[in-house]
Amino acid sequence: MEATELRERLVRIRQVAEARLDRFVERLRRFVELETPTERTDRVYAFIRVLRDEIQAMGLQTQELEAPPSAPVLLSWYPPAPECPAEFDVLFIGHVDTVWPDGEVQRRPFRIEGTRAMGPGVYDMKGGLALLMFAFEVMRDLGEVPAHRRIGWLWTTDEEAGSPGARSRIQEWARRARYVLSLEPATPSGAAKVERYGVAVLEVSFQGRSGHPGLRAGGVNAIEQGLGWHGILRAWTAAYEGLWVTLTKIQGGQRTNRIPDTCRMTYDVRYADPSHLEALRAWLNAFQTLPWDPERPETRGFTWTLETHMPPLPARASREVFERARSIATLLDWNLEGVRVGGGGDSAYAAEVGAQVLDGLGVDGDGAHAPDEWADLSTVPRRTAFLAGLWWAL
Repeated sequence: MEATELRERLVRIRQVAEARLDRFVERLRRFVELETPTERTDRVYAFIRVLRDEIQAMGLQTQELEAPPSAPVLLSWYPPAPECPAEFDVLFIGHVDTVWPDGEVQRRPFRIEGTRAMGPGVYDMKGGLALLMFAFEVMRDLGEVPAHRRIGWLWTTDEEAGSPGARSRIQEWARRARYVLSLEPATPSGAAKVERYGVAVLEVSFQGRSGHPGLRAGGVNAIEQGLGWHGILRAWTAAYEGLWVTLTKIQGGQRTNRIPDTCRMTYDVRYADPSHLEALRAWLNAFQTLPWDPERPETRGFTWTLETHMPPLPARASREVFERARSIATLLDWNLEGVRVGGGGDSAYAAEVGAQVLDGLGVDGDGAHAPDEWADLSTVPRRTAFLAGLWWAL
């Protein structure tokens, strides 16, 4: 298709999307009000069934795929056919679960403030789900859905827990797609996500010796050991660009009048390259050989575990598709930028099996995992046309 013709189509789609924005808002409201905490598999699965019914009514074929230990994921495809295509031109992916607990929507109900939609999960990432469905409906009503393009949608149910069940399904279908596009939200500046950090969890434990606080020589304080070690860890990681650790939980001690003999600390670890984790493991192994009790040098009071939750999304996986997406954005007078972000995402699993990936194609806004989360309604028409362009041209 010539660029001029595609531009005319996209401009028309943007105009219609603007005129029908209330339809997008109403669907987004319903999605936010259907709470989907990751750990509530029943709630997540109920939401998947709602999606299934709506997507089938729109004209796509759907299939639920088991993804234990999590709720089933939902695969949809267009053009509709009894059998799913062996390959896709484009596979759109996203997740339906959120980090918010039961009852959060009662505490912070969905609301509109100016051009902002607010509520739990509105930005990460109920907005992305609603956006793709809105884009399809606008294209369908204008007769602009290309019948020759094989498009898949894969909605997963456990991304906020690292996708323990959905990972294999994502990779199974990513292998069968030319491009994988994630409907995770855009960055606060509106940029696409062309790189992601990997995510790991580090747990360290210190074993001291209990005693009476009034008899300083009578015990070894495990919490003080942990706090001193924490400073050493932070100083060491400062030398590695692209590696940072955040202390998220600390446990230890039993009574105020007893020297704590245990301390356990949990860290969120973000890393740009797998070599960073290798260096961290080597450093931790070296520390494990050191005695922590000066009165008993043979004692090893320090143990650790390091578990990878999500791999990084490398820039090479996004390079080609990002340049093509930028050319489509230009037709909408939009200078699309691409950045690296600290959060992990399912797009990294797709890249892990060699897929060409672009992330951050959902709604604009800010506040992921924060109580002031919001989605920008003013950019939805442009985003709608942009998704249509990706559907047409990739």
